[in-house]
Amino acid sequence: MKLLPALALIAATVLPSAGKDFVRQIQLIQGQTVVYDMPVSGLNGQILSKPLEGDGAIMQLYAYEDETYDPFSLLDLSAGSLAHVNVSLDSHLVDVNLLGIHLDVILGGSGDYQPLPKLVDEVTIGTYLPTATLTLRSEDTYNPPRTRADKPFSMKLGIRKLTEPGDPLGGVSKVKLTRDFKFYHPDLFVPYPNGAGQGSYDEAFEFTKNGDFADPEIYQMLPAASPTKACGEETFTAKVPLGGNGREAAIATSTIQIWPVCDATIENLEAGKRYTGIPPQARVVCNDLYPDSLTYAQIYKGQPSLGTTGRIIGSSVVSFNTYSPQDAVVPLTVSESDIKEDGTYTVEVLTVTPFDQRKPERIAYVTFDIDRTIKVNASLATAEEK
Repeated sequence: MKLLPALALIAATVLPSAGKDFVRQIQLIQGQTVVYDMPVSGLNGQILSKPLEGDGAIMQLYAYEDETYDPFSLLDLSAGSLAHVNVSLDSHLVDVNLLGIHLDVILGGSGDYQPLPKLVDEVTIGTYLPTATLTLRSEDTYNPPRTRADKPFSMKLGIRKLTEPGDPLGGVSKVKLTRDFKFYHPDLFVPYPNGAGQGSYDEAFEFTKNGDFADPEIYQMLPAASPTKACGEETFTAKVPLGGNGREAAIATSTIQIWPVCDATIENLEAGKRYTGIPPQARVVCNDLYPDSLTYAQIYKGQPSLGTTGRIIGSSVVSFNTYSPQDAVVPLTVSESDIKEDGTYTVEVLTVTPFDQRKPERIAYVTFDIDRTIKVNASLATAEEK
């Protein structure tokens, strides 16, 4: 069979039918790069790959984030159409250099806006390649994996089919584990387009034995100006050498999202000041609330004390179960019946997340005085009739 030029095949297969999730198979056949796209029409079932030739193939799973484009989407990220604004395809597709393949794909054509799919998973397969499984997890059980910038996560790596060094039959005898990162756009919470804001860490680990390996406590290392406000993702990839020229093949990969630590400010209620009641303009401004969180303010008599259970201020309660961090501005509406006595009071802002066994964490507080005593200064005068 006579093969068509690689560019012709790429042009024919770069975009599947609009809105369909798909599996992309990339391989080298007789020195030419060939790309197959296999649409996914549902959530269940199986897809047969095209025949494998050469050293192997790269298999990539793509899906659309917005169900507007495909009611059977593999993703349900609740990200809305904003996630597609000015976002190019993942860099794994834009510049693939594995198995001797170098593929630069530029999407375009009519100039009309096209929703772009997201790379969900990627694996390299081949006859003589070892196999690996790689899993990242945190206290938050959400999928895709995510954690908070100040919380650890764990990694499990399983390696099979490594050959012993010096085996006369040859084969791959080591696996290298690398760690990369990407920063997220501060408003869209997706990777910066065109590969900006991403890189690799210097550290890498080599494994020369088959087995199961784990690290129960890993902290994110995003090079952000403020570590607790880091926002992005880290990807761990198991790679093996492939032939000469320093080529490598990724046999397993896993990514975890890193979300910033939230903060809050209590406005129009000053520490140490005396009030006759909570000012009607008092409010709480919250930033970067964790995607799965319950946040509220409470008031209690006395100085601030961690672990104190006070009266929850109903107007301040806000709950989220979303894909990305959220901001909120809530009023502090407190009636006179909520404050039984005059004295010193504390208002605390607490948040509950999947971490620390969902125990409330204090993120802001203010202490002030309530004094409803009315003082009247008057004088009594008498006048004598003359």
